[in-house]
Amino acid sequence: MNTPPILTAGGPGIPASLLRPTLPDPAQPRARYDAVVVGAGVAGLAFALRLPEGTRIALLTKGALGESNTRYAQGGLAAAVGPDDDPALHEADTLAAGAGLCDADAVRRLVEGGPAAVEWLLAMGTRFDRDPDGTLALGREAAHGRRRVLHAGGDATGAEIERALVAKVRERPAITVLERAYAVDLVQDGGRCTGLVAELGAASEPVVLRAPVVVLAAGGAGQLWATTSNPLGATADGLAMALRAGVAVADLEFAQFHPTVLRLPDDEPFLVSEAVRGEGAFLRDADGERFMPAAHPLAELAPRDVVARAIQRQMGLDGADHVALDLAHLDPDAMRARFPTIAAALRRRGLDLATDRIPVAPAAHYFMGGVVASPEGRTSLPGLLAIGEAACTGVHGANRLASNSLLEGLVFGMAAADAFEGSRVWGLGSGDGVVEPWSAPKSGTLPPNPSAAVALRSRVQRAMSRHVAVVRDAAGLAAAGAEIAAVAAAAAAMPGDGRAVHGLRSMALAASAVVAAAYRREESRGGHFRLDFPDSDPALGGRHLLFGGGEDGWRYGGLG
Repeated sequence: MNTPPILTAGGPGIPASLLRPTLPDPAQPRARYDAVVVGAGVAGLAFALRLPEGTRIALLTKGALGESNTRYAQGGLAAAVGPDDDPALHEADTLAAGAGLCDADAVRRLVEGGPAAVEWLLAMGTRFDRDPDGTLALGREAAHGRRRVLHAGGDATGAEIERALVAKVRERPAITVLERAYAVDLVQDGGRCTGLVAELGAASEPVVLRAPVVVLAAGGAGQLWATTSNPLGATADGLAMALRAGVAVADLEFAQFHPTVLRLPDDEPFLVSEAVRGEGAFLRDADGERFMPAAHPLAELAPRDVVARAIQRQMGLDGADHVALDLAHLDPDAMRARFPTIAAALRRRGLDLATDRIPVAPAAHYFMGGVVASPEGRTSLPGLLAIGEAACTGVHGANRLASNSLLEGLVFGMAAADAFEGSRVWGLGSGDGVVEPWSAPKSGTLPPNPSAAVALRSRVQRAMSRHVAVVRDAAGLAAAGAEIAAVAAAAAAMPGDGRAVHGLRSMALAASAVVAAAYRREESRGGHFRLDFPDSDPALGGRHLLFGGGEDGWRYGGLG
């Protein structure tokens, strides 16, 4: 077996000043739990709720409980539960969308676990939409060969799943919810992760949370870009902590840009779900003509990376900052009923979903890369698990299939909990209960970031949106790397180490790693498209670009 090549060529790198972790002070207050979970989206909640009720868990969330990427997932949850569907068909669609980079075993675990995970969600109180005969209503989204996407409230699926799971968490006194908490860094002792340094509240001093296992379920990286569908908390914290701890990460070059995010002057980005095109909406150019049939045989139902690039190209041809999403040929009442949340959001902006042409453009949406993890969440650092969007299990490959994200967080969050419960290595139930419980403030808001940190953060986001977006090239990536390195130097020189400054350093670290990976993968595949290398390299099929985990530099290899 050939050793995967080590990549030592020049190009953008990761500033060494950003790789120094924050070490705990022996005088810091400490609390001990059976598990510390960073993130309260579907992955973190599923992990916590799957464990026995007496398990003492610290559940950290940057905002209020219930505020996560999960909440904003409109389209739904993909699972092979329909009468004309089965996991093998779901597997085939997932592999096709992944552009030759999916881990086949992980994909099989994902799709085969889908139906049971749906039953578990129903048992937790999730109310999915149903057809008149009482069966689960199923929608179709891009690159799916069947109608297999469960939804709730039409287009409020993530919010309903989050509601149900949050309600169950609040019923468990052994789960200590730490709202408005900020995870600073991982703690290691004897070659394993033994805890977390965190700030618990707006102005609190750091504390050390000790546990036999720390779970990174910290979500994605959308806020590394200036325009994103993600909420403010999606700042790649889990990735940055892993990089500082020397944990293996992979596929950082693969960021998915959602094709249809509302584009209006002076307005916040708003996601217009994939399911809208699944129900038959068209994309039109400045002249009102459809352009997707010429771009792909599946037209508007092509994989997301294909649609995003086609929109980007059409915007260039039109000299415009958007294309139009058109539902006027569909039943207006049915469309407003199917997508009530989107319709209401557009109505507040003076647009009618069913009759107006909706201006849309691609925006950063989902991060396929992350901490290398097995389907049970195990990473290269014993005692550290990674699940959900923070993890890279290989199920999404180079391009995530629509509505597989909620499924991944759910199935692998449950699998990680089952493995954790059944393993004596972690010491679960050994009597290591909470010896110093900590109660975080449950009200108030975070203080505003210092203006200097805000300005530097904006420089990172602008560089990423300009040079590391739907299309990239070596010159642009080098420019992005230089800009982020300058931000890193300025951040390293800033006084203090409060939440705003530490967050800036984490964003710069994560962004520099994304740029370095994108520079090194000299091909186009899935969500990573290089103008200077527009074709896929057959030699790189199934080859993940990894960093960390004891290797000196970047290397191509498998995730296992």
